[in-house]
Amino acid sequence: MLYKISSRGALRSILYSSRAHHNRITTAATRTNSRVARPTIAQSIPRRSFCSSPASFKGITPGSSDPAPPNPEPNYIGVKQATEPSYISEPDYRDRSEEYINALLAEIERTQEEQGSEVEAEYSAGVLNVVVPGIGTYVLNKQPPNKQIWLSSPISGPKRFDWVLQGDEMAEKEGTREYVGGQWIYLRDGTNLTDILNAELNLEMRAKVYE
Repeated sequence: MLYKISSRGALRSILYSSRAHHNRITTAATRTNSRVARPTIAQSIPRRSFCSSPASFKGITPGSSDPAPPNPEPNYIGVKQATEPSYISEPDYRDRSEEYINALLAEIERTQEEQGSEVEAEYSAGVLNVVVPGIGTYVLNKQPPNKQIWLSSPISGPKRFDWVLQGDEMAEKEGTREYVGGQWIYLRDGTNLTDILNAELNLEMRAKVYE
């Protein structure tokens, strides 16, 4: 830019104007720089270590570090476990097995009438089918050649029950479970047929069915 200078006063005026213009430019540049965002410094977040250890289950009583699992299976085994079936003649077997099936049918009918049970039973030609809604079908059948009663349960599985007879005198001497009048027993583990049916079908059959 060319200025035509006519006097000293005019020169001073031009110099003052130039300096003021320079100051305004410098101030504006400074303000612009102040508005520039400062770089953000990333902060590292410390990681927390995670470790797991096996849960420790303790019983209610002191010192019981290994409690029994909830809802354990019923223990059907008597104090003394029978290892051999008792003798029973073929006519007696037919009578005893038929009497047992009839007692079971009567108990199922009682629960239907008194408790509104939806369990249904059908008996034909020595085979009893018991249908339990939501669980399945139980099948009991008589086996005359082996003198046994067989059970197929959707809960406890298949078992074969033998006739076991134990008198009062032996029970009193040994303090064992009584098999008065005879019971149908699974010889492998001492399971009692009546105990299984009562527990799984919610029945109340008498322990001494034949009295």
